[in-house]
Amino acid sequence: MLLVEANFVIGTIWERRPSLIYLTSFCQRYGVTIVIPEIALAEARASLLARIDRQLNALQQLRQWLNDIARAAEMGGLVKSAKQRLDAIEAELQKRKISVQDAIDTFVKACTVASITPQIWTRAYVRWKASLPPFKELDCLVFETLMDFLRRHKAPLTMFLTTDAEDFDHPEIHEAFRQRKALMLLDPYDVIVEFRKFYGVA
Repeated sequence: MLLVEANFVIGTIWERRPSLIYLTSFCQRYGVTIVIPEIALAEARASLLARIDRQLNALQQLRQWLNDIARAAEMGGLVKSAKQRLDAIEAELQKRKISVQDAIDTFVKACTVASITPQIWTRAYVRWKASLPPFKELDCLVFETLMDFLRRHKAPLTMFLTTDAEDFDHPEIHEAFRQRKALMLLDPYDVIVEFRKFYGVA
């Protein structure tokens, strides 16, 4: 079983990191369940859409600056050429805005979504207010959701992959996963190595 957070979704869908794409296909091939907290999925969706919107807004600002540049003598042709390139970038971003939502919907179908309950919200809120790792409110929700999921679900090999070392790489977090027979790893390649050993894949 592979537990993941928002960065896994972003790295797979937007950045298309080869290690994460390979890891996803490995999980599909060997029937490894990928588990993502509901809040992490919402965070990934919001983050990606906000990123595209920021880029689209930046293009609008660029257009305004180009309009100002075009007022200079003999700059109109160059500006027109630049705007055509911006049009192509904007069209691609608009397409990606749609494809990102479709990709997340596809991702959801291929994994198990760990739901939030009022009890999880309460434990996460207390953890956050007490300034316990992983410290940030959303990360506390991710952590408590995974802890709750692991109380109710077991697998011969369970790993939590996070690339958010700054927030999750704390002894208390590692120990909490160890107590639930799960390993927390920070590098996709380390997860691949562990799965390869477990499944006897060279």
